[in-house]
Amino acid sequence: MLKDFDIKKYLDKKPPSNNSFTTMQEIKELSRIPINKNFIKEKDDIKKSFTKIVDEGKFIQSLIDESAPIILKIKKHHNRPRPKKLAKKLGIKMEDIEMDSMKTPSYPSGHSAQGVLIGMVLSDKYPSKRNKLMKTARDISKSRNIAHAHYKSDSKFGEDIGKDMYNEVKNKV
Repeated sequence: MLKDFDIKKYLDKKPPSNNSFTTMQEIKELSRIPINKNFIKEKDDIKKSFTKIVDEGKFIQSLIDESAPIILKIKKHHNRPRPKKLAKKLGIKMEDIEMDSMKTPSYPSGHSAQGVLIGMVLSDKYPSKRNKLMKTARDISKSRNIAHAHYKSDSKFGEDIGKDMYNEVKNKV
Protein backbone atom coordinates (compact mmCIF):
# COMPACT_ATOMS: atom_id res chain seq x y z
CA MET A 1 0.00 0.00 0.00
CA LEU A 2 2.87 2.39 0.71
CA LYS A 3 5.35 1.12 -1.88
CA ASP A 4 4.93 4.28 -3.98
CA PHE A 5 5.11 6.67 -1.01
CA ASP A 6 7.49 9.48 -1.98
CA ILE A 7 9.72 10.54 0.92
CA LYS A 8 11.65 13.35 -0.82
CA LYS A 9 9.75 16.23 0.81
CA TYR A 10 10.38 14.69 4.25
CA LEU A 11 14.11 14.52 3.61
CA ASP A 12 14.12 18.24 2.83
CA LYS A 13 12.20 19.21 5.98
CA LYS A 14 14.95 19.50 8.55
CA PRO A 15 14.42 19.51 12.32
CA PRO A 16 15.49 22.53 14.37
CA SER A 17 19.27 22.45 14.72
CA ASN A 18 20.75 20.92 17.86
CA ASN A 19 22.06 24.25 19.13
CA SER A 20 19.02 26.33 18.22
CA PHE A 21 16.83 28.31 20.60
CA THR A 22 13.85 26.18 19.47
CA THR A 23 15.57 22.93 20.43
CA MET A 24 16.65 24.37 23.78
CA GLN A 25 13.05 25.43 24.48
CA GLU A 26 11.72 22.02 23.45
CA ILE A 27 14.13 20.28 25.82
CA LYS A 28 13.20 22.60 28.71
CA GLU A 29 9.50 22.02 27.99
CA LEU A 30 9.95 18.24 27.89
CA SER A 31 11.91 18.24 31.15
CA ARG A 32 8.88 19.83 32.87
CA ILE A 33 6.43 17.12 31.69
CA PRO A 34 5.88 14.55 34.45
CA ILE A 35 6.72 10.99 33.40
CA ASN A 36 3.73 8.63 33.59
CA LYS A 37 5.22 5.13 33.27
CA ASN A 38 1.90 3.27 32.98
CA PHE A 39 0.58 5.56 30.22
CA ILE A 40 3.90 5.39 28.36
CA LYS A 41 4.13 1.60 28.54
CA GLU A 42 0.52 1.17 27.45
CA LYS A 43 0.87 3.47 24.42
CA ASP A 44 4.29 2.15 23.38
CA ASP A 45 2.53 -0.92 21.94
CA ILE A 46 0.68 0.61 19.00
CA LYS A 47 -0.98 -2.60 17.86
CA LYS A 48 -2.29 -3.44 21.33
CA SER A 49 -3.55 0.13 21.82
CA PHE A 50 -5.76 -0.14 18.74
CA THR A 51 -6.82 -3.79 19.11
CA LYS A 52 -8.43 -2.82 22.41
CA ILE A 53 -10.91 -0.88 20.24
CA VAL A 54 -11.20 -3.00 17.07
CA ASP A 55 -10.23 -6.60 16.34
CA GLU A 56 -7.91 -5.83 13.42
CA GLY A 57 -4.55 -7.09 14.68
CA LYS A 58 -3.27 -8.48 11.37
CA PHE A 59 -4.31 -5.39 9.44
CA ILE A 60 -2.78 -3.05 12.03
CA GLN A 61 0.45 -5.05 11.95
CA SER A 62 0.56 -4.79 8.15
CA LEU A 63 0.31 -0.98 8.38
CA ILE A 64 3.08 -0.94 10.99
CA ASP A 65 5.27 -3.23 8.88
CA GLU A 66 4.77 -1.19 5.69
CA SER A 67 5.31 2.20 7.29
CA ALA A 68 8.31 1.31 9.48
CA PRO A 69 11.01 1.13 6.75
CA ILE A 70 9.86 4.44 5.28
CA ILE A 71 9.95 6.18 8.65
CA LEU A 72 13.34 4.64 9.43
CA LYS A 73 14.81 6.03 6.18
CA ILE A 74 13.66 9.51 7.14
CA LYS A 75 14.98 9.11 10.70
CA LYS A 76 18.39 7.93 9.48
CA HIS A 77 18.58 10.79 6.98
CA HIS A 78 18.03 13.45 9.67
CA ASN A 79 19.85 11.57 12.44
CA ARG A 80 18.56 13.85 15.22
CA PRO A 81 19.74 12.84 18.70
CA ARG A 82 17.16 11.89 21.29
CA PRO A 83 16.28 14.68 23.75
CA LYS A 84 18.03 13.11 26.74
CA LYS A 85 21.30 12.81 24.84
CA LEU A 86 21.22 16.41 23.66
CA ALA A 87 20.02 17.68 27.06
CA LYS A 88 23.06 16.09 28.66
CA LYS A 89 25.36 17.84 26.16
CA LEU A 90 23.65 21.13 26.96
CA GLY A 91 23.95 20.60 30.71
CA ILE A 92 20.23 20.07 31.30
CA LYS A 93 19.20 17.21 33.57
CA MET A 94 16.38 15.22 32.04
CA GLU A 95 15.10 11.77 32.83
CA ASP A 96 13.44 9.56 30.27
CA ILE A 97 11.98 6.09 30.11
CA GLU A 98 14.32 3.77 28.18
CA MET A 99 12.33 1.66 25.75
CA ASP A 100 13.37 -0.69 22.98
CA SER A 101 11.46 1.57 20.60
CA MET A 102 14.01 4.35 21.27
CA LYS A 103 16.96 2.80 19.46
CA THR A 104 16.59 4.95 16.33
CA PRO A 105 17.17 8.68 15.73
CA SER A 106 14.52 11.03 17.07
CA TYR A 107 13.10 12.87 14.03
CA PRO A 108 10.34 12.11 13.10
CA SER A 109 8.41 10.22 15.76
CA GLY A 110 7.53 6.87 14.21
CA HIS A 111 4.92 6.24 16.89
CA SER A 112 3.23 9.53 15.99
CA ALA A 113 3.26 8.70 12.27
CA GLN A 114 1.98 5.16 12.74
CA GLY A 115 -0.59 6.16 15.35
CA VAL A 116 -2.13 8.78 13.06
CA LEU A 117 -1.97 6.52 9.99
CA ILE A 118 -3.66 3.63 11.78
CA GLY A 119 -6.16 5.82 13.60
CA MET A 120 -7.30 7.46 10.36
CA VAL A 121 -7.49 4.22 8.35
CA LEU A 122 -9.43 2.45 11.09
CA SER A 123 -11.72 5.47 11.48
CA ASP A 124 -12.76 5.03 7.86
CA LYS A 125 -13.53 1.35 8.50
CA TYR A 126 -15.25 2.00 11.84
CA PRO A 127 -16.79 5.48 11.71
CA SER A 128 -18.75 4.89 14.92
CA LYS A 129 -15.42 4.42 16.75
CA ARG A 130 -13.66 7.39 15.15
CA ASN A 131 -13.43 9.43 18.37
CA LYS A 132 -11.87 6.57 20.35
CA LEU A 133 -9.48 5.66 17.52
CA MET A 134 -8.27 9.22 17.00
CA LYS A 135 -7.91 9.78 20.75
CA THR A 136 -5.73 6.68 20.81
CA ALA A 137 -3.64 8.08 17.92
CA ARG A 138 -3.18 11.38 19.79
CA ASP A 139 -2.36 9.56 23.02
CA ILE A 140 0.28 7.43 21.28
CA SER A 141 1.90 10.58 19.93
CA LYS A 142 1.64 12.41 23.26
CA SER A 143 3.09 9.44 25.15
CA ARG A 144 6.40 9.94 23.33
CA ASN A 145 6.68 13.45 24.79
CA ILE A 146 5.62 12.24 28.24
CA ALA A 147 8.41 9.63 28.02
CA HIS A 148 10.82 12.43 27.01
CA ALA A 149 11.61 10.22 23.99
CA HIS A 150 10.77 12.87 21.38
CA TYR A 151 10.80 16.62 20.95
CA LYS A 152 7.40 18.12 20.18
CA SER A 153 8.67 18.93 16.67
CA ASP A 154 9.39 15.19 16.16
CA SER A 155 5.83 14.34 17.14
CA LYS A 156 4.30 17.04 14.94
CA PHE A 157 6.40 15.95 11.94
CA GLY A 158 5.46 12.32 12.59
CA GLU A 159 1.77 13.20 12.72
CA ASP A 160 2.09 15.06 9.39
CA ILE A 161 3.76 12.03 7.80
CA GLY A 162 1.01 9.78 9.21
CA LYS A 163 -1.66 11.98 7.59
CA ASP A 164 0.19 11.86 4.26
CA MET A 165 0.56 8.08 4.51
CA TYR A 166 -3.16 7.85 5.18
CA ASN A 167 -3.84 9.89 2.03
CA GLU A 168 -1.64 7.44 0.11
CA VAL A 169 -3.49 4.32 1.35
CA LYS A 170 -7.07 5.49 1.90
CA ASN A 171 -8.26 4.36 -1.51
CA LYS A 172 -6.31 1.09 -1.36
CA VAL A 173 -7.91 -0.43 1.74
